[in-house]
Amino acid sequence: MPKTLLIGNPATTWRAWLKQNRADRDLLCLDPADPQQGLPGRLTLWRGNKILHSRFFGSLDPQRAPHVIVATLADALRRTGDDLIVQMFAYRQSPMLRQVTHLCAELFLPDHILVAEGTPVEAGWPVTPTDIALDIALPWEVQVAQRKALWLRLFENCHAHELDLRTVTIDGARLGSGRPLPYEERVRCHLDTALHAEKVGKTLVAVVEQDPEESLVSLALHATGCVQANFIHAEAYQGLFCSFARQDGEDFGYGVIQSIDWREMRAQIECDAIPPAPVRTLRMGGIRVGPDGDEWSEVRPWQV
Repeated sequence: MPKTLLIGNPATTWRAWLKQNRADRDLLCLDPADPQQGLPGRLTLWRGNKILHSRFFGSLDPQRAPHVIVATLADALRRTGDDLIVQMFAYRQSPMLRQVTHLCAELFLPDHILVAEGTPVEAGWPVTPTDIALDIALPWEVQVAQRKALWLRLFENCHAHELDLRTVTIDGARLGSGRPLPYEERVRCHLDTALHAEKVGKTLVAVVEQDPEESLVSLALHATGCVQANFIHAEAYQGLFCSFARQDGEDFGYGVIQSIDWREMRAQIECDAIPPAPVRTLRMGGIRVGPDGDEWSEVRPWQV
């Protein structure tokens, strides 16, 4: 059967169309906010009613990590045949989303592109898109409630894990991307109240309980040779959605960060992976979820 690319918008849903037209075709959902496709904040490749492969995305906003969307599509094309349906994220007018959608179309080279009526797509596709009428999406409050149920289901299957952040690679966050400053150096750099600090190129990254005075920030920048500073409140990591990945990059567990001991650089994480887990990469997203399944405000890209 032909390869099909689906492009919808936030006001519509592909649920009924897929139920009527998918049959036994593989489905790649590149919409991290679609509650019909399982746990939010990830991208999933379905074969029948089972997940063949999933990739951590960490956000409900496709603009947060567009490179992950393209990489997930490329990986899925290696795992499946031509009989594939690709559901894009809910499209809205944005230079980034337009370019990512066109790039995915060029990579996928679909035989058919179906566009939900009312979606503001431009010209320049590999094949001429066909407009179709779709059902109206459920109200946002209902979608939030659906995601809450999925979060609570995840928590029911989670186990307690402790990770040494000094021995794993951290992906999707500023944390772990620079040279850590030991306590003695932090004192010399006027950062003695910081829980943790790193020098990332010309940027100073520090985890703090409260923002330092502006005069101390200037002294810290001068002492470290940095030109800008990024201060992260320690509570920003609490409830942060994350995943465990193996050395080959395969995600094998999803969960949330409970707390971090900054002196020992150890993170307490609730994850559905079975302990002891062979974690090589800890992927951090922007979604924060409370123990009752309520979604807290997302952290900004690269805030943590």
